[in-house]
Amino acid sequence: MKRCDLNGGVLSTERSVPKRRHSVQWGQNLVELALTLPFVLILIFFIIDSGRAWMTYEAAKVAAREGSYVASIYQNAAAGQTQLDYKLSLASLKKKSASVTQIKGQHAYRSDVTVTFDSLFGSLQIPTVSGPIQIFPATFDISYKAVTNVSVY
Repeated sequence: MKRCDLNGGVLSTERSVPKRRHSVQWGQNLVELALTLPFVLILIFFIIDSGRAWMTYEAAKVAAREGSYVASIYQNAAAGQTQLDYKLSLASLKKKSASVTQIKGQHAYRSDVTVTFDSLFGSLQIPTVSGPIQIFPATFDISYKAVTNVSVY
């Protein structure tokens, strides 16, 4: 079936799209993917590592609070230290320092916890002309301090 245009010419119903257009579009998609994929992956890695760091912070916080609470309940810093160490080992955290001490002249106890966080993606680097840029720190310390005061009647 053929159609005529207003000038009397015959129009074909067949498509006049070149076959190479699809392969050119495919190549363009690959170039766009190659340009954007590193940034998307860095964003995903950052979200994963940030979540792990937050989880480590929360575990250190719980351990510090439990240590100072147990020490204040039993009025014994050694019992608080035992609970603090137990909670840190349950969470599989690398303890840098952890202590439970009594605040002088009070029935309050203070816990200080510092754990070392190892990044999963600490070795990722972006090569540049001036040298590689480290995206994430390989390790860093997370600290938390808790004080618990229990009134004794």
